[in-house]
Amino acid sequence: MLQLYKDRSLGVGERVRVYFNLHTHLFSIVSLEGQYKGKVVAHGNGIIITNAKFKVNSSGQMKVREIRRKSVHAYIDGVFSGLTEEALSEKAYYNPYKTDYFINWESKENIFEADKVILKDKRVTYL
Repeated sequence: MLQLYKDRSLGVGERVRVYFNLHTHLFSIVSLEGQYKGKVVAHGNGIIITNAKFKVNSSGQMKVREIRRKSVHAYIDGVFSGLTEEALSEKAYYNPYKTDYFINWESKENIFEADKVILKDKRVTYL
């Protein structure tokens, strides 16, 4: 499911940044190139990102820990590759109060990149 925002466009192959939006309860997609660079272009679920980089802004993380209020400071950068109803085998997890980085749900090892990521139903799965 994908809802374009303010009649903006999003194409397969476009570099994007994705984060979970606490207001819409969907993932927000920000373009990293082109006419809408730096702007939210869509909200969605079941988003496929390839060549993914998991990023946490450390100053944003410190602020969240200080004031105990959530804000956008963790996201996944990569290439928008479409939509799916599927999930992948490995689960990623991030909690600013418990972890410094995205981690593997089972092994608890830090994750910094992945070939493919699916963001669906508040969850992040990857290969």
